[in-house]
Amino acid sequence: MEKTVIAIMTVIVVTKILGFSRDISLSYFYGADGLTDAYLISTDIPTAFFSFVGMGIAASFIPIFTKIQETQGVGEARKFTSNVINMVLLVSTGIVVLILLFPQAIVKVFASGFEGETLKIAIDFTRIAALSIYFTALIYVFNGYLEVHKRFLPTVLAGLPLNLMMLFVIYLSSFTNIYVLSIGTLVAVVIQFLFLVPWIRKTGYRHSFKLAPKEKNLKKMMYLAVPVIIGVSADQINVLVDRTLASQIVEGGISALTYSHRIIFFIQAIFVTAVVTVMFPKISKLAVKKNMAELKHIVGKIITTVALIVIPAAVGIMIFSTQITELLFGRGAFEASEVALTSGALFFYAVGMLGFGLREVLVKVFYSLEDSRTPMISAFAAMGMNVGLNLILSRFMGINGLALATSIATLFCTGILYLSLVKKVGSMNTKRITMDILKAVIASIVMGFAAKSIYSLLIETSGEILALAGGITTGILVYAIMLWLLQLSDIGYYKSRILALAKR
Repeated sequence: MEKTVIAIMTVIVVTKILGFSRDISLSYFYGADGLTDAYLISTDIPTAFFSFVGMGIAASFIPIFTKIQETQGVGEARKFTSNVINMVLLVSTGIVVLILLFPQAIVKVFASGFEGETLKIAIDFTRIAALSIYFTALIYVFNGYLEVHKRFLPTVLAGLPLNLMMLFVIYLSSFTNIYVLSIGTLVAVVIQFLFLVPWIRKTGYRHSFKLAPKEKNLKKMMYLAVPVIIGVSADQINVLVDRTLASQIVEGGISALTYSHRIIFFIQAIFVTAVVTVMFPKISKLAVKKNMAELKHIVGKIITTVALIVIPAAVGIMIFSTQITELLFGRGAFEASEVALTSGALFFYAVGMLGFGLREVLVKVFYSLEDSRTPMISAFAAMGMNVGLNLILSRFMGINGLALATSIATLFCTGILYLSLVKKVGSMNTKRITMDILKAVIASIVMGFAAKSIYSLLIETSGEILALAGGITTGILVYAIMLWLLQLSDIGYYKSRILALAKR
């Protein structure tokens, strides 16, 4: 399991570096202005529309598939998969038609501040991007299908051809035609799906176009998916409010929020997504077998591990937000004002990093327990807080207020989820987890002072990159020493696992 997690983390690192290269290329050739806002909104709209359905599928497919395979065999589980795909493609058609018929109204909902040429380009791009929904739908389902078959690497490897294609498209569009950017993005998503096909076939899957909308397992999945869809709608309302307010506050505000948000989720994808991807099928099996003791033990380990990684990363990003933004985006058409805009949002997004990471873990635990109602309720509670804080904080802090509102609401949502999980499954040894998180916070603060001191010392004699590298390296060493001195629980466990993996 640990070898699989490390392999996935390695692939995610490579994929996300390419993804960052894509964002860096976009910022280099186009900066952060009305054009990039239009492009980013056009890619967000299909994602937002389909995520209502896609996240519902992602949450409910694996638990239902696992139960069918355990009780009725792999043949019935594959029939169920075909039925799900047929239903999803039918729903996708409805979404595509809706976007094609009313693109201007939809763009205005997502970015009310768009006018003139920016609005026209956003509408054209959105029409093109709508077709990607079909392939995104297939990717959602087959990712779950492959993961339940323990084929984890293909689902993350699929990001490589996507990002390579996007790098080429951004470069090509910069000296040909801006519409190449949108068409190329659609082609990249198609390539991402086609990349998965050989692995899908190796599992023995063969598609049947028979649609059975009243089949009991499909109905059960839809029943579980409905609260997820409603909960995701709350997340999308948050995104909608963020983007709408950002488009009204400053030109390039949407781009600044997007770039800073992607930096945050780069860290989460490396350390959190890899763990969750591997553990979700395992937790689902434990839930099916009613092995709550083992499930709670594993979840507790995951929570502590995620906290130990994410907290120092958040502190590091807050300390070096400007330097990180300059290093990643500060070149080409990306001007100093845009660096300041992005780094400010990055700082305040980092405040909520622990919430972002633990929420993903806890939500998956509830889905494995076939409880999608609790995450839905917590999402709406967080949405109400986020929208209220958005309207207040953005008046005083601009787009920084939007980022801070998201962070506060996410931490609030995570707290609700954890308390609800304890109520549902019993004691999670909260005292131990809390003490470990507190120790990680103390260690991270000391780490931050050490990293910033070394950076300030080296910047006088070395270049920006060497000073930043020296500060980060010092920070990692100080953080490890502090955890040892603070006697983190299970420090022996983590030491033994690191040594064991090193020997392999």
